[in-house]
Formats: sequence, structure tokens, C-alpha cells
Amino acid sequence: MPFMTRIFQAGSGGTLEDRCRSILHKAGRNRGILGMTFFFEAASGEAFAEAEATLGRICSEYYGKDSPLLVTCIAQKPVETGLSAEALYYTGEGLVEFREDYLLVRRDGETRLITRGIHFPDAGDTGEQAREVFGRIGDILGKEGFKVSDIVRQWNYIEDITGVSGDVQNYQLFNDARSGFYERADWSGGYPAATGIGCSAGGVTVSVYAVKDSREPGRPVDNPIQVPAHKYSEKVLLNGRQAVRTTPKFERARLLGDKVLVSGTAAIKGEDSSVSTDAGIQCGTLAEVLGHLTAPENLGPGCRRFRYEAIRVYIKNEEDAATVAKTLRSLWKGVPMHFLIADICRPELLLEAEGIGSVSRFLECCCTDSEEATEAQAGGAGRVELCEDLPCGGVTPRRKNLEKVLSSVSIPVNVLIRPRGGDFVFNREETREMIRSIEICKVLGVNGVVIGALRRDGSVDMDTMRLLMDHARGLSVTFHRAFDECSDPFKALEDIISLGCDRILTAGHASNVNDGADMLRELNRRASGRIVIMAGSGVRPSNIDALERLTGITEFHSSSHGPEGRTSAATVSAMAGR
Repeated sequence: MPFMTRIFQAGSGGTLEDRCRSILHKAGRNRGILGMTFFFEAASGEAFAEAEATLGRICSEYYGKDSPLLVTCIAQKPVETGLSAEALYYTGEGLVEFREDYLLVRRDGETRLITRGIHFPDAGDTGEQAREVFGRIGDILGKEGFKVSDIVRQWNYIEDITGVSGDVQNYQLFNDARSGFYERADWSGGYPAATGIGCSAGGVTVSVYAVKDSREPGRPVDNPIQVPAHKYSEKVLLNGRQAVRTTPKFERARLLGDKVLVSGTAAIKGEDSSVSTDAGIQCGTLAEVLGHLTAPENLGPGCRRFRYEAIRVYIKNEEDAATVAKTLRSLWKGVPMHFLIADICRPELLLEAEGIGSVSRFLECCCTDSEEATEAQAGGAGRVELCEDLPCGGVTPRRKNLEKVLSSVSIPVNVLIRPRGGDFVFNREETREMIRSIEICKVLGVNGVVIGALRRDGSVDMDTMRLLMDHARGLSVTFHRAFDECSDPFKALEDIISLGCDRILTAGHASNVNDGADMLRELNRRASGRIVIMAGSGVRPSNIDALERLTGITEFHSSSHGPEGRTSAATVSAMAGR
């Protein structure tokens, strides 16, 4: 699937316009961006309409008439920030065509359609609004030759989702309208993946993603410990006076090519959600439920791996936000996430999560300039590590080089922060230089930084690392191959975990991954999901399959050089498994 979602956040200071411009600057102008979904607090319909107009205007000014953008606005308060956004990028080849409220991507006879969030908040109650929305979506699909059953993913936002209108719960009114819309289609191939979640204003908003004439039509994925939502019994979603009339029409997930579209999921086993009234316990149950759903053996025969690319978490009560964020970040280490305050469709449920994942291998490519970064993206790399002066082991890239790379690719870019070659014992001035480099990276909107500092005895320099980590707050952090020069790798592993780093780049305490394969396996076992172990140094198309089988590692780092000694899309593709 040639689309990628990235999460961006702005601080709580400044005006809404300032926050929006900050996010757009990070998202970039020329990196295949197709759409932006903004999440913000709005206490009323008037406040929502004003914010929606402002955000749309700023996007139009920033990207200009020659760079259209699908803009969707959702009234859900972000946790830890004043404005949160998900940017949608297109990373493949093909023709992109923008329409009034949707876009088309055509390639090799296949067409993909994505709408912005469509809503008509003045059309009446929830049911009337939903019918109006689905009417517009039906018109779009019909105009472009799509069937309703070509929808593979749907997002449904419902104001006052658990409220009651005319003795019927608003979510039930929405489900009735959705069922009526779906009646015209043959769903023998399974329903879409979907999320149905509350919002504080804006009425009913729906966005869909549809695919036709695909060589990879996809298939539904059930959860072995959950009843499919479209098969719920009448005891589910009672609203106090009237039982359910139609069930929610969605699958727990859909597998589309190498991507897994994970529906909104809560702490429900079977169809029972009476798990606990404690948010921390519900986090554990949610992780268990999603673990069963995304287990490789559940995703299909021959599937060897699954990894999340992005997760969105909805939290009912703001007082639970800190607990939920801390718990889920520790459970899904290194995964980009953002947290939003939103009502859930059942009163007893305190949180819900959705995501996108992949069954492909994750490859980070070490690149020195924009040409190499472009090759890495074309070959299917999931991330770039940018540095310069590889013969000395790599140093921090120049700002102009970094800016050019950021304007050339849409995949995440992590930056090596290292002031010089040689050892990893840094003095005060070198530490200050690294801090300045980190601050520049934050201003430019990079995904993360790659750092590491040791003491002369080979232990992790915890004081320097804490200082660097403090300045890197908000960025993904990789501890680089300084790890392989530590005197005690297992103590270093625990020290780095305690610092809060997201991953360790290592050859297994050796000069290359072939010699360090046994140690890589042991490090991965000891890490036990608390930190990502990423194998690097000597990773090649010829050994990457064996390394994955032997070590259990699914993130790999490589320069992916072709015959000319530079990053090659063909070499990247061979390792990424495309």
C-alpha cells in the first residue's frame, strides 16, 4: 500500500494559526503530502466551525493553489499538546488527482480513492446527518465507478456518541444509517476496517478509503478472542429503552497487501466489555486483545511478523491520560502514537486504539544525502538515518544537507548526532555542540535523533545521556553503535532502557552482525519488548533472512549500497522484501 501516515504535534503555546504552521513546517511542502487530519479541542459547534475555517485557510496559504490538500478537522482534545495532526503521504508512483472533497490515485490499472472527513452538522439529528453523509459518499463512489463494497477503511466520528435522541442512542442511529447505506452492496469479501468514536463537536463526520481493480484486494481479519462486531447479539449496545436494531458493520482488521488496517479496538473479550473500571487494567486487556488480533499466525499462513507503524489512542477521561500514555508507550515501544480525549461507544469502556501496521520487514537506511535518501524511499525503506563522513563512522550532517533531505522524502528521517569520529567519550563543549544539533533537528521537524555517550571505563555515560535525552524530548531516540564498545552489554542494555531510548542500534557487541548474531538474539530476548533491538553493520540481502530467523529481530539498519558504492533502490528492495 503506497501510503504512509505520520504524526505531528504542536506545543500548547501560541495561537491556533501558529500551531498549524508549526505542524505544516514539520510535515513539509514537497514530500508527497496528500492530506492532513487535525485534532483539537472544541467545546461548541461555533468553536469547531471557527477552528475548521482557520485550519483550512492556513493550509491553503501554506501549500498554495498548486498543491491541493485534503483537510479533515476532528473535535477531540489532544493529550500533551495544543494541536495534533496525522499527515497522509503517497510514497509510490502514479497519477494523483484531487477533487472537491476527495482524491484519486491511479496506477497500473488500479484506482484508490480517499475522501476528506465529510459532514453536514446542520442536517438534523445523528441519524439524519449520517444519511446525508453517506448520500454524499455514495455519490462520490458512483461518479468514480466504485462499488460501496470497495471501501476498505472507514473512520466515523459521532458527536455525543452515547447520547440519546428519540429514545435511541446516537451511535445506534449512526449504525442504522450505515447499515442502510451498506444494504446496496455485496459484502461477501468482508466489511471495511473501521473506527466509530465520539467527538465533542462537528456532528457526524465520515472519511473512507476505497480500492478498485486491485491485484491485492485484501481480506478481513477476525480476532480469535472477540466476536465480530457485525455478529453482536442484542445484549450489546443497549441504550436503556430500546435494543440494538442493526449491528456495527466492520471487521476487526483488514489485510491489504503488506499493510494491516487495525480497526478501533477496546478492552472487549468475546462481546463482553465488563472487564474493569481501572484504566490501567483496561490498557493491559486492550494490549492482550490486539496481540491476538495481530499475531502473525492469526494474520495468515506464512506470515512471520507484524509491527505497528502508527497508533491512535482515544481516552474517555482526561484524568486517565497520563496512566494510559505511560502504559501503552511502554507496551508498544518505539511506535509513533498520539492520544486524544474522546467518548467511547460503551459507558464502561475507558479507552480505544486503532492503528496501521505492516507484515513486511522494517529497514532503516544509512544515507549521506538526498539522492541516497530518495533511493532508500523508492526501494521501500521505512526510515532514513542521515549522517556524513561514513569512513570515520559518521558524524552530524550539515544543516543544508538535512534540509534538502527533508524536502526530498516523506519517510521519517533520524539524524546522527555525533560531533566527531573516534571514541564516544565527549567533553563539555562536545556535549554542548550535540545539544545545539538536537535543537536544530527539533526546529526542522525530524523524526528522531541517534545518540550515544560512554565513560572511559566502557559504561554508559548516564549524566551526558540524561542531558541529551532531556533536549531530545518529543523525538524518537536511538542509542547508536557506541553500544558495541560498552564493557558490559547486558548492564548497558538495562541502563539504556532506563533512559527511555526507543531502540539500540547494534551488531551484537561485535564488528558485524554475522559475528554478533548469537548476542543479538540474547539482547532481543532480554529486551522483551521494552526497547527495540535494531541489527546493523554488515546487513545484506544475502544474510538478512537468516538473521531474522535466528535472532527474532525485525528492524534492520543498512547502507544498502549497490555496485557503485551508494544506496541503491534495488538493494533496499531486496532487503525490505518487496
